[in-house]
Amino acid sequence: MVSRFCFALFAGLTLVLSVSPSAGKSVFVVPIEGTIEKGLAAFVSRVIDEAEEAGVAAVIFQIDTPGGALDAALTVRDAILYSDLKTIAFINPRAISAGALISLACDKIVMTQASTMGATTPVDGSGTKGNDKTVSYMRAEMRATAERTGRDVKIAEAMVDERIDVPGLSAEAGRPATLTTEQALNYQIADETAETLGELLKIYDLGDAEIVEIELNWAEHILRMLTNP
Repeated sequence: MVSRFCFALFAGLTLVLSVSPSAGKSVFVVPIEGTIEKGLAAFVSRVIDEAEEAGVAAVIFQIDTPGGALDAALTVRDAILYSDLKTIAFINPRAISAGALISLACDKIVMTQASTMGATTPVDGSGTKGNDKTVSYMRAEMRATAERTGRDVKIAEAMVDERIDVPGLSAEAGRPATLTTEQALNYQIADETAETLGELLKIYDLGDAEIVEIELNWAEHILRMLTNP
C-alpha cells in the first residue's frame, strides 16, 4: 500500500513538472499597448518576477504605444533592465516617447516594416515641452539605458533633445529624433526586422518554444483604468 502511494505521488509530481514552464523552453509574450501608466507598470513588474521564477528562455514585449507617464515608464524600464532574463522588444508598429525608453531597456529590438521609435521629449498633459531640468533628466535616463544595452548613446539622447544633431537621422531640423525601421537598423538601434511573432522566434532559435501569452489580472485592469490620463 505504501509503495503504491509513493508511486502515485511520484507520478503526480512528474505530471506537474512536465507542464511547468520551467520544465522546457518557454517564452512569455507580454503586451505593452496604449498609454503607459501605473497599472501597466505593475503588470510588467509582476511578469518579470514570474518569468524569473519560471526560468523562461525569453520575454517578448509586443510594443504599440504613444507613450505615457514618466514615473510608470521608469518602473517598467528598471524591471526589464535589471533582470537577468533575455528580453526582446517587438515594436509593432510604434514605440513613441516612453515606449522608446522601454524598448531601449530590452536586450534585443525587433521592428516590423514601417514602424517608428523615438520622440521621447518629456511633455506635460497639454503637450507642452518640459523645462530644461526635466529634459536633462530624460536625456540622462536614455543615455544610461543605451549604455547598459550597448546602443548609440548620442542617438538615444537625440530622441529627447532636438539640439543634438545626428546627420541624416531626422527629416526635420529642430525636432527630436524619431527613427523608422530602416533607420533604426542602419544606426544599430534595432537588431532585426520581422513581420510576425513566428518570424521573430525563428531569428532567436525559439521556434520550438512553448508560447505563454500573459494577460493583465483584474487588479491591474482596474489600476490601468484608474491611472490612465
